[in-house]
Amino acid sequence: MLVLTFSGPSAYPGPWYLAPKVHNSPDCLHIGGWHDVAGALTFKGTHHVFQGCPNSGGWSHASSTDLVHWSDNGLGPVLINETYAGMKSSVSPCSGFVAVNDDNVPCAGFRQCGSTNGTTELNPAAHSWDVPMEVRCATNAELTEWGEPQWLNAIYYYRALPYDPVRPWKDTDGKWYYGLSTDGCNATTEKVPCAAGGRLDLFTADKFDGPWTQLAPLFTTNTTISGKQATASISGEFVTSGYFGALPGDPSGGASRVVTQNFGAPTFWVGAQPTPGGPFTPHWDKPGAVGHYDYGRLTMARTLGSDPNQVAVAGRKVLVGWIQAPGWRPPGWPLVQPASQSLGRDLSLSAGHELLQQFVPELASLRGKHARTTELHVVKPASMQLEVVATFTGILDLPKPVFGVDVLVPANGSQSVSLTVDCTAPAADADCHVSIGGATVPQTSVGPLLFGAGERGVVRMHAIVDHSIIELIVNNRTAIVQYASPPSEAWSGVRLFGPGQPGQPGQPGLGYQAALDYWELDSI
Repeated sequence: MLVLTFSGPSAYPGPWYLAPKVHNSPDCLHIGGWHDVAGALTFKGTHHVFQGCPNSGGWSHASSTDLVHWSDNGLGPVLINETYAGMKSSVSPCSGFVAVNDDNVPCAGFRQCGSTNGTTELNPAAHSWDVPMEVRCATNAELTEWGEPQWLNAIYYYRALPYDPVRPWKDTDGKWYYGLSTDGCNATTEKVPCAAGGRLDLFTADKFDGPWTQLAPLFTTNTTISGKQATASISGEFVTSGYFGALPGDPSGGASRVVTQNFGAPTFWVGAQPTPGGPFTPHWDKPGAVGHYDYGRLTMARTLGSDPNQVAVAGRKVLVGWIQAPGWRPPGWPLVQPASQSLGRDLSLSAGHELLQQFVPELASLRGKHARTTELHVVKPASMQLEVVATFTGILDLPKPVFGVDVLVPANGSQSVSLTVDCTAPAADADCHVSIGGATVPQTSVGPLLFGAGERGVVRMHAIVDHSIIELIVNNRTAIVQYASPPSEAWSGVRLFGPGQPGQPGQPGLGYQAALDYWELDSI
């Protein structure tokens, strides 16, 4: 019997067996509205993730000491009545940042998402959306209490924007910098679509508290690259931008920097900013250095890691984002969109400046019962709460292979969610393509897969299945997050597939080997 639960914002809005148990999914993420990672910070050994919950009046705050188990710390910062310099605003804070100031105090920064009046006392011609950047600094060690607003600088633009600032950082010259998400048409056409694309405006100060001075833009582009093929796909402002650098494995000795944003898709650019306060230039000529950090439902991500300075200080960088659920409507029930916080991904760079991703190793602490199979096309009993690692060796030597793992499979094997690598039609932008699809997936997600030098021998598919959420990373490169809604908790099997006959073990006689390891996972 299908059991549904829905009692408002205090319950998971849907069938009980689809509720995630490995992902952090606090109640306010189930209400609707935007749930960008508004800020992320690692401070004194504790990781803090703030996601927007505008319909609840603030940012949802989760904290963890191990990147696996998360505590729900309620809302904060929250909306207050803002009246600075003539503005009139009582709305939830927009997406922003959490940074550590010169006094080693964490501060949350943002602009109001809306206002009925702009800062007319500073500029009589201010539009209603012309409201300044503000910060509120934490007044306790847990980052659950916040002080009064401090105002960094006023901003004037030809149209209303949330601005989504990147986390301020102190660069190698000792000065502070931060960027604002805008478009490239403020001084030209003053309209959208903007042919110039998105832009990061850049500001600098000697001290965190200012005064802040605007510099030439950090980066402007209308172009993303997926694999090897360039496409002009950004026609408006950058959205929830990120900026970080000094990643592990950086062939430029820590000097490489990365821009992320989410207009149209969750995109990234690896490149260089040779001079503090100067322009950023992507490595357009390096395949894998520009593309999408996810090809599915993960978006609006930010980084946290070993140091509050995520740009100029070497150390760990962990990507965390908003898993944006598609709207779905069980019969007789309201439309629901139960969002969640993504699992953490460690970021690094390859020798060719490709952005690499892998699940944080701390997640292995959830592993329980383990099984292994080399049989093809045979359903194995498993769980809806599962980690899978499929390894295919030598399979790319076959002509146009298609292979992967089925998860959330019923015992009769009739349907499934398929995690597929398809090499039947290599294109200009890819060696193969990765996808998550199936009868219980609202929409198939597809991303290109490129192979680094000497890496065509092994394809490794690493996925975590958490009831309705599947996160997949292939060869530490192509990542896809997708939702599924199987009709019963009995849909919990796994199946390895590839060229060969059903039941044929590991060496199918076609010159390749396949193996699937899987673990049942504890709840967080």
